[in-house]
Order: sequence, then structure tokens, then C-alpha cells
Amino acid sequence: MNPQPLKLIFKCRLEFGTQRTFDMVMRHWLTRIESYFKADILFKPEQVFLEEDFSLTVPQQTIMSTEKNWRSTTALLQEVSQFAVAGNVQAWCLDNGRLLASLNIEPDSDKVAVLEYRRGCDLVGKTGKEQEATEALSRAIEKYERHALAYERRGYVNYKLKNFNDALHDFSKSIRFNPNNPEPYYGCGKVKMLKNDWEGSALDFDQAVKRSLALQPLHWLARLKKGESLFHAKKYAEAAAELRLYLKRQFAEDDPNFVRRRRASYFLGKCLLELNDAPAAVEALDQALAMVAGIEWMPDAEGLLYRGIAKRKVGRPEFTHDLQAAADMGSIEAARLLVEWQEA
Repeated sequence: MNPQPLKLIFKCRLEFGTQRTFDMVMRHWLTRIESYFKADILFKPEQVFLEEDFSLTVPQQTIMSTEKNWRSTTALLQEVSQFAVAGNVQAWCLDNGRLLASLNIEPDSDKVAVLEYRRGCDLVGKTGKEQEATEALSRAIEKYERHALAYERRGYVNYKLKNFNDALHDFSKSIRFNPNNPEPYYGCGKVKMLKNDWEGSALDFDQAVKRSLALQPLHWLARLKKGESLFHAKKYAEAAAELRLYLKRQFAEDDPNFVRRRRASYFLGKCLLELNDAPAAVEALDQALAMVAGIEWMPDAEGLLYRGIAKRKVGRPEFTHDLQAAADMGSIEAARLLVEWQEA
């Protein structure tokens, strides 16, 4: 009896830089298939090798196949990745929705662009090493001007350093050279949020969602930011739909989204207030206030203020307790409403 096929997801772009290297990789691919892999490789060379930009490109696609095909295809992609000057291979293997394996393969060679990119990535997360990270990533770009991943990482560093225009430039360049990566769209969206360009940020986060998988934390981070952007753009129904979808997801405690659920519930509550659904708004704000605060969390005073407003709309007299608590925490608006409504 044949085993059930596995769900295999691939997304790949490896750039080889020159005709000579591209031709060498093509020969290697064909030789390895003929001598070893035979019919086990899921991609035909004419499907994935693009001579116009000397790349091996697999747009995001899902294939139902076997574990043997998974092992063989990822092994050959690992081999040819070491000839690349830039890019990566991402792959996921699932069985009935259960993740069996995931891979992120990047070039690892003595090419200067590769070495400097990897060094820059190592430095990105180290406090106080931002300038060194920028310099390393810039050297990678100097060696290979189309290095989309290096532009994205440099954009992230510029964002951390509050060089927002430089960050937007780098993220945009990354998108230009590889429009299939979700990360630079997410970066563009965050910069545009700081500029109060809510329509623009919502579009960028939407692109990040479309170019990522629900398996990836970034997919859900982008959904949350899209929901926030739509709220600020006063598209409350669309925002509520995004936020509800986000809150239905079960996040593991080590997922960066886990500590952002409180924020999502808070914005959902505010959306529902704008949509005149006060009972649902109370429920969402109850959930927000019951959650342990995490990063990007909303202040308790804000949650209590809006829950008090929602409770008043549904005729619950204890709304005054929420407003009083919010006022005691320093909310000027809560104090104002408390006086206004008590005098009414």
C-alpha cells in the first residue's frame, strides 16, 4: 500500500551572478540527476533556471509528493545553493497539516558577497553593532548590487536606528530585486505607519501576507499590522475581519505573535465600537484586559476607557467603575467623560 502523499511547499531564488557560474550550476544539476537522483527531483531544469538573470527561481508553490522526493529535491537545492552569490531556499514538509520539517538554505561559501552578508546578519541582532552590520551589508551589496536580502537586512538596521527614509529606500530596493519576499513589504509598511500613511501601510502589509505562509510568524504579524492600519484608515469592517482572523489563531508561547494578542483584542474592541456593536466590543476589551501584557501592549487605562464607553452603550451601570479606574491611572478623557455623564 502506497503511503499518503505529503504536502511539500517550496519557495526559492538563488542568484549566481555570472553566465559562467550559471552554466556550471546547470551542468551540475543535470549531471547529478543523471548519475544519482534520476526521477526523484520535483523540478525540471527548464522550469526553474532563468538565464536572463542567472538565477534558479521557484515561485511559491505546493506539491503533493513523497518523502523521497522531498529528500532528493532539497538535497540537490542544498548542493547548488553553494554556488550562489545571493538568495535562499525555503521549504516545508507537512503531513495532514502537521509540520514535519522546514528548511531555510542560504549560500555558504568564500565569495565576498556571501561572507559579508552572513557577517552582517550575525551582527544585526547584536546591540551596539548596528554600524558594523550596516557596513558589512553594504559591502555585500557593493559586491553584488542585486542582493535583495542584504537590502532588506540593511533596511531593518536603518529602521532600528530611526533612519526611516534610508530604511524605506532599502526595503524598496529589496522589493525591486525580488518582489516575492514578504519581509521588505513588512518593513515598508512599518515605516509608512510612522508617517501616518495608513492606506499605504495597509497595502504593504497585505502584500506581506500574500507572500508568506500561515506557517510563518511574519504572516500573522503582517495581518495584525494590516488590521491596525485599516483601523486608522477608518475602514473598520475590514480591520475587524483581519483582527478576528488573527485572534482565532492559536499561537505557541514562543511565537512573537503570542504577546501581541492583547493589542489585537484592544484594536478589535475599538473597531467594534466604531461599528456600533457595543456588546461585542465589551467582549473583545474584556479579553484584552484579561491577557498578560506583552510587547506593543495597550495601556490598561486605554482598555478601561473604551470598555467603559462600550458598557455605557449597552446600559451597564458599572461603566463608571471602568472610567474611574482609567481616570485614576491618568486618563484625562476618562475623567472628562465621567464628569460629563454623571452630570447628564
